[in-house]
Amino acid sequence: MPAVRDAMVDDEQSPDRLLVRVDEGVAYVRVEGRGTFRVSPALKDFGLAALEQGARRLVMDFSACVGLDSTFMGVMAGLAFRYGQVDGGKVYAINLSSKTRHLLSTLGLDRFVETHLAGKSFTASGAMPSAESFEAADVGERERADLTRTMIEAHEDLIKASTANLPKFKDVLVFLREDLRRHTPEDPLP
Repeated sequence: MPAVRDAMVDDEQSPDRLLVRVDEGVAYVRVEGRGTFRVSPALKDFGLAALEQGARRLVMDFSACVGLDSTFMGVMAGLAFRYGQVDGGKVYAINLSSKTRHLLSTLGLDRFVETHLAGKSFTASGAMPSAESFEAADVGERERADLTRTMIEAHEDLIKASTANLPKFKDVLVFLREDLRRHTPEDPLP
């Protein structure tokens, strides 16, 4: 069990978080640590709120990101679909490592999200704002049902992004829907 214990210690020492800001029609997100299901609802909430307030571009900086899970990438896909429906709307993933860019590509997100490796120039939104100008997004605990609904929607969006993702995530969706049914029997499934 040392590996599990080490992973738990690692979680305590390097919290995953999102830093956010909106400036002149551009929403910015800095992903620090890992982009996981735990921070995904905050990404979704921020991205949708920024879109409603008039942002047309969402720039996600992955320079301090060490990994991504499928829920986080599914939320990215959902945001890319929504931003893509507005005039001039686009989602950008910048400062990606080759590993994170490969993950996005493997799931078909590179068809909807413009990707840029770390060290490559990116000028679609002008200069990246300084880190001091960002604020921490609220990634606090969510109700289990709300988190499960976000996870279901994220995985459905991954399948929407590429039908090749269906075999990868159909069992995940079955499990999540059953979990939601068990914990909220009176609520309809999304």
